[in-house]
Amino acid sequence: MNDVCRTGFREIQQLEQEQQARLDSALIRSIQPDREAGMQGEPLPYLLRSDWLVTLCLFLCFLLYSYALRNGKKYLAQRFRNFFQHKQRGSLFDEPVGSEVRYTLTMGGVTCILGGFCLYDYFSDNSSLLFQIVPHSLLLGIYVTTIFLLVSFKWISYSFINWIFFDKERNRSWIRSWFDLQIGTGVLLFPVVLLIVYFDLKPDIAKTLVVIILCFAKILLFYKCIKNFFNHFHGCLHLILYFCTLEIIPDLLLWKGINYINHILILNF
Repeated sequence: MNDVCRTGFREIQQLEQEQQARLDSALIRSIQPDREAGMQGEPLPYLLRSDWLVTLCLFLCFLLYSYALRNGKKYLAQRFRNFFQHKQRGSLFDEPVGSEVRYTLTMGGVTCILGGFCLYDYFSDNSSLLFQIVPHSLLLGIYVTTIFLLVSFKWISYSFINWIFFDKERNRSWIRSWFDLQIGTGVLLFPVVLLIVYFDLKPDIAKTLVVIILCFAKILLFYKCIKNFFNHFHGCLHLILYFCTLEIIPDLLLWKGINYINHILILNF
């Protein structure tokens, strides 16, 4: 009886030791990190300031502004003073020289880049699917190119229509004033863009500021249109037709076209 009891106790002790060894082994495996199956991390949200392409565009805009302001600040100051003056006849000193045209085109190009970036920022906040599947460099390139095409279209349209209906002096004065206003719009947009990128300006505030700048620019352009072309009461109907056809409708078509391009990009990618 005693031998049987001793045998039973030894078997129970052996089973208990084996069970304890298995528990210790399982505990050690649970403590040691598994390099193959770790915890899945959460991706960081997209930030404009961490995008190298956005930084490159802003740095390029800064260099172009620095170049224009360093070498052409007298010309730009003179253009700003002349914007609110209306001359019936131009003078020989109003003829643009090569360097002045270079400054105008340089700062006008910066305005196009900033306008394309504003579209880029708007759709990054309101179309997450688009920014998840389409390369960001492609989107920014499309938006900037679209603004360049819009500005070029308006430039050509104004020159052609004014060449038909108005004299050479009025045409030259209008084109100069129109470019001056594009430059001023870009100067006002630049600090807003910096606030959006580096200080996380809220989307609602950013949209409000951009809309205010654009509306202010349209009002000034409307004022110059009245002073330059339609300074008589009977020209009000022509003014509305002229301004809406060449200024408002292209902007609406641009907005519709960009939305259409976004849908095509989503379907293709």
